[in-house]
This record gives sequence, C-alpha cells and structure tokens, in this order.
Amino acid sequence: MKAIVRLPLFFLCCTLVFSSCTTPRPPSTPEAQAPMGLIEATAQLAESRATRLPANYIWAALRDRGQDADINAAFERALADHTRESKLALLRVLELKFIHDPKTSGLDILGPELSQHFRGFKWHENDFPGGPEGPNEQFADVMVDALDLVLPERRANSTRDAVVLRAEATNAVWEYMTNKWVAVPGQERWKLNPHALESFVRMREAAKADGVDLIILSAHRYPQVAAANAARVGNPNAVASFSSHSLGLAISLQISNRDGSRVNAASTRPMSELVRMRESPVHKWLVLRAEEFGWYPYQNEPWHWEYNPRGFREIFWADFPGGAPMRGIMVDEP
Repeated sequence: MKAIVRLPLFFLCCTLVFSSCTTPRPPSTPEAQAPMGLIEATAQLAESRATRLPANYIWAALRDRGQDADINAAFERALADHTRESKLALLRVLELKFIHDPKTSGLDILGPELSQHFRGFKWHENDFPGGPEGPNEQFADVMVDALDLVLPERRANSTRDAVVLRAEATNAVWEYMTNKWVAVPGQERWKLNPHALESFVRMREAAKADGVDLIILSAHRYPQVAAANAARVGNPNAVASFSSHSLGLAISLQISNRDGSRVNAASTRPMSELVRMRESPVHKWLVLRAEEFGWYPYQNEPWHWEYNPRGFREIFWADFPGGAPMRGIMVDEP
C-alpha cells in the first residue's frame, strides 16, 4: 500500500520541483531595466547550475537588496562590471545570506511550495522510514526522493555509483581499505581514506571562511562495529551493516543552529527534528557547496555525507592487486 501511495505523491513532487526550477520573471519598467536585467541574469545562473540557490530566493533577495549592505554592494559591482565573474561573486554573497538566514532551509532547493509543505507538515515522531512504524513514512520517502532529484546521492556502498559493493569486500579488501585510513587533523580520533581526508580538510577550510564549522561526530567504523550497530538498531535506513563509514568514505557532522546551539544530531527521532536540522548553516552550506569537493548527501540523514566524486572508484582501487573488480550491468532498486 505504501508503494502505491508513494508513486503518485512522487510524481506530483517531480512536477512541483521542475516547475519551481523555472525562473520567475516579474514585469519591469524601462527605468528599472538595467537592474532588473541583472536580477534576471543572476537568477538564470541557478538554471545553469552555477548555484543550487532557489531562483525565487535570488529574486527576493535582490529585489530587497537595499536591506543588506553586502548584497547591495555586490549588486552594484556586478551592475558596473557586466561580467560573469561579478555575477558569480554576487551569487556567493547571496549564498552566504541564505546559509546564515534562520528562516531558510536546505529543503528550499525544492522550491517554495514543496519546502513549505514539508517544513510545515505535522510529522509523527516515528515517521523516519524503517524504524517503529509512523503514519507518514511514505511522505518522508517522497521528501527524500524529491531531494534526490535536485541533489542526487552518490552512495559509496551501494547502487551503480558504489566505490565498493558488499560482495566485493573480501578480507583482503578490508585490509587494503582500513590500512589506508589517516587521522583527521584537529580531530585525530577519526580517520578517513586519504583522498576523502584531503578533500574534507579543503572543504572544512572553505566552510570556515564562510563562518561555518564542520565538526565530525563520526567517521571511520570498523566492519565488525558496523555490523554490531546495525543488528542492535535493526533499521538499515538508519544504520547499515555494510557502511560507507567502514570504507573510510563517510562522515557524520555536528549540526548546530545559527546561534551555535546544538540540535540532536545523528538521531532519527523525532522526525520533526530531522526536518529542522535542514535549517542549520552546516547543512545548508553542504547543500550548496559540498559537491564541489566530491561530497554527497545521504538524504535520509542531514548530518551524513559521503565522498564519492565521479571517477573515484578507479582511484580508490588503483593500488589493489588487479585494480577494481569487474561489474556486470547493475539495475538500481526503485
């Protein structure tokens, strides 16, 4: 029954997501043509994937630019320069505004209608899929599916994008993977694959420059520990027995509010808390910037991100005898 309900809801979400990607173009008067032209050109950069900022947010922020000195100054520079670089600089200022705005959410990339729906929905505490059954789990699934249309997952441990599949993880492979782990500078308790580590350090520095602290709550996880944790929790959506943490390619980050107070990170209950976590500057920064560094979300958990840039599988297996195992045709599960 859940699958039957989920499909029409998902197709409705698809319609709303793609309709929200169309840049709104309010009418302009001749005397306002130059500023309005810049607003339209900047919003169109969202359509070209120069940013994941929702076009309606760009329009609203630039329309009301007089209320923010940084946005207004960047707008005037872009208006004078007439260059793509100045428009991209303006986008960066808008991204910072979005990241630190307590009224925005990572769900806003879905467009205003869907974002308002999911943020305002009366979630039951057990609506996280796969655990104690909640009455609205199908809506949580649809929310995740809609997000995946805009910011796709690239799971390191499953699907055709996987770096390592469960069937490929022999004892020799486990030894190969875990022997490569390197401690995270400044958080030596946690280890990562060296490629993921190098990227994370760069990403952490970039986030810090934007006023966002990326603090790891969990990284490496030995396979025996992952299996024991999964058996204890009993929900594969929350804790996997074959985990990307065990590949050294996943991090769980501390989620904090704009005022620095922590929310209950890494907990799947109540569901309303998981939705609220998406308002965190940490999550919003990652939604907008993490892909530049090769990190991708696990949509069910706002704190969980995985390193798996395109082409990484071959790099990951480069030093293993024989290289990456051959794979046949894979069909991802719906």
